Amino acid sequence: MKPGSRVLLTVALTVCCIGPAVAEDAPACAGFAWSVARDRAAFTAPDLAGLASGSALPGGTGAAQVSLKPAAEVTLPVQSERTAKPGTFAGFITATVPSAGTYQLTLSEEAWIDVSQDGRTTLKPERISGKAGCPEVRKSLRFALDAGPVTIEIGRAPSQQIKLDLLPAE
Repeated sequence: MKPGSRVLLTVALTVCCIGPAVAEDAPACAGFAWSVARDRAAFTAPDLAGLASGSALPGGTGAAQVSLKPAAEVTLPVQSERTAKPGTFAGFITATVPSAGTYQLTLSEEAWIDVSQDGRTTLKPERISGKAGCPEVRKSLRFALDAGPVTIEIGRAPSQQIKLDLLPAE
């Protein structure tokens, strides 16, 4: 083997084998009830979609950075279980779930989430996990969803931008 080939092979193996381990490198990230490595990777991807409140999630599921509005200026499609706090931000997006199952909804920041599939009532999450100190991820919830449209409402967010990831649970 040529000397230059060894260097290239070493670099390739390092990226291949150690790269995935870095996804859970922060101690707080390991404290979630399930892995948030996919969400952290999606939130730092250079091609992360940007969405305005009221938009549809491209591809039905996946990650996006959502632009929120001052909560006092937002009317959500389904009445939230929590009233808006002054100085916070809110908004909503829609998505299309391809098949029934348990879906993981992960947020980059602290916020209140309401999920509806019938346009009238909100669903209760099956499980919730959150940890302060995990880079890119603050909260992850799991919902039993039917195939079809879903409305995801975000409230009580501390800033105008929040990253959201909707994926089938692993």
